Amino acid sequence: MRSKMNLWRSFTCVFFVGLYSIAEGQESESLSPESGPVFHHSLKVFLDPNARQINVENVITIPENYRASSLQFDLNSDLTITDASVDVSRLVNSGTNSFVGGNVTSVSESTSSTYSIPSNTSSGQIRLVYGGSIYDLAEQTSEEYAQSFSETTGIIDALGVYLNYSSAWFPIFGDSFITFDMEVDFAESASKWKAVSQGDRNGVNGWASDDPMEEIYLIAAEFEEYSVQADDIEVLAYLRTPDSNLATKYMDATERYLNLYEPLLGEYPFSKFALVENFWETGYGMPSFTLLGEQIIRFPFILESSYPHEILHNWWGNSVYPDYASGNWSEGLTAYLADHLFRAINGTGHEYRKEMLARYKNYVSDASDFPLTEFTSRNSAASQAVGYGKTLMLWHMLRSELGDDLFIQGLRNLYSEYKYKRTSFADIERLFSSISGVDLSLFFDQWVNRAGAPELSISVEEANSNRARIIFAQTHFDDPYFLKVPVAIFYKDEEEPQLFDVDLSQKLEGFFVENYDRMEAVLVDPYFDVFRQLDREETPPTVGELFGSSRIVFILPDDNRQHWVRLAEEFGGRSDFEIMYADSITSLPEDRSVWVLGSD
Repeated sequence: MRSKMNLWRSFTCVFFVGLYSIAEGQESESLSPESGPVFHHSLKVFLDPNARQINVENVITIPENYRASSLQFDLNSDLTITDASVDVSRLVNSGTNSFVGGNVTSVSESTSSTYSIPSNTSSGQIRLVYGGSIYDLAEQTSEEYAQSFSETTGIIDALGVYLNYSSAWFPIFGDSFITFDMEVDFAESASKWKAVSQGDRNGVNGWASDDPMEEIYLIAAEFEEYSVQADDIEVLAYLRTPDSNLATKYMDATERYLNLYEPLLGEYPFSKFALVENFWETGYGMPSFTLLGEQIIRFPFILESSYPHEILHNWWGNSVYPDYASGNWSEGLTAYLADHLFRAINGTGHEYRKEMLARYKNYVSDASDFPLTEFTSRNSAASQAVGYGKTLMLWHMLRSELGDDLFIQGLRNLYSEYKYKRTSFADIERLFSSISGVDLSLFFDQWVNRAGAPELSISVEEANSNRARIIFAQTHFDDPYFLKVPVAIFYKDEEEPQLFDVDLSQKLEGFFVENYDRMEAVLVDPYFDVFRQLDREETPPTVGELFGSSRIVFILPDDNRQHWVRLAEEFGGRSDFEIMYADSITSLPEDRSVWVLGSD
């Protein structure tokens, strides 16, 4: 935002200077919660991809304090239990098993059945044998959202296997955590196939994790495997089409990003990281591996954009778990420390933040806005603008509030104290407040629990004694925000502006500065450090803004009305739109966004 003169200066700023020389600082008091109950699954899996069949023998170790109680679990309704070491009763013929996480753009549901097992399982173990077919064809869940991938709750097919929590392919005991060991065998027709999951190697086609997980993945196909050792971490690439050059590029990039993030955040939590090529287009980040589509991995820019993002998810999202019930904070933090960080290193971090603010302005209307507590995963351009963009800006503003030293210490403590635990915004607030000695409850309350964004306006006028009176107004309709707003004042014959922060807490407030006669410009938030509504002068009109508007009018030509009306209805979507005809109006409406359609 600017005032007094139509002047814009270019700004560059280098972020995270001296990342690796920052002192550890004093450790905060332990604030971490307990992990909760952990069920161990010891799985022997047989896959016949051509027949789309799976058979599983699963020995489940029940946590000690649950052994005296009757238990219930969910299992995919297309799987039939054929043997069990205890009496198993089916309670519900059909229901849904849903899981919300970072790898879905909507709530994925599979049909599942609920079973009960009796109390007094004194041995602490039960054995289940079950099998059947899982085949949910991958489909795109949102026509409106161009970046959404096709999704499936699980598929076993000759092209490949993809099973996750939503597949309910293993017994699910509520929201308890899971450890596991797994051996996978294949039918003779798939004898060259390989299986991939999270955790550590456990034999030729086996995997295991002693760390509490939220789900168990099972990915399989006829992969060509590539491997190198990077210190104590195995770096892997599983490609459906052999390509040693492509594998080397990804494995080299993996080492490079691990060397970046380990000194910053702490030791990488797993013994491997694998690039896995999928048989439909995905961009998923799982614990210790990423699942990317066959076209995506061959785009050259992915190595410098999406790939580090997925590696970083092993710290945020795949080892420190978001408490989705109270808001997914991990996507914004991952984007801040990956996508944004690399732009900032190149001196364009302020441009990236402006893009985030522009997306919010363009795609988020009053009807589609929501607080961060309600964000789980992206399912529209609006949900991405809030869940990724606003959350990214929250982390940036927190860093600006505390300074780099405390911010990085907080990240390291967040990782070390909350690893393999579900973590909420409230946990993050308490941790950073404890580390900094600053009460951050108001900061988190207004950015996490409140929908919307502040709108600012500024006026500059001459006061007595050659002073300038600078007046800020928070022009949004509801209560004022508590803001720390950077201001740059440019003076004649001075190459650099004077920079300072202004604390705002009222709808209208101002201050004085000297040398009014030499002032050339006043720029508010020149680096785009504050989450806010962009001023009209800061961004040109865009087609995206039209699509994101809540009130739209279409001006249509008189000829071929039915075709233009159909186009307007498609563009209007779920917005509140009105249709007018060119021959019936004398001026364009000024209180809403306007599409003018037609060649004349």
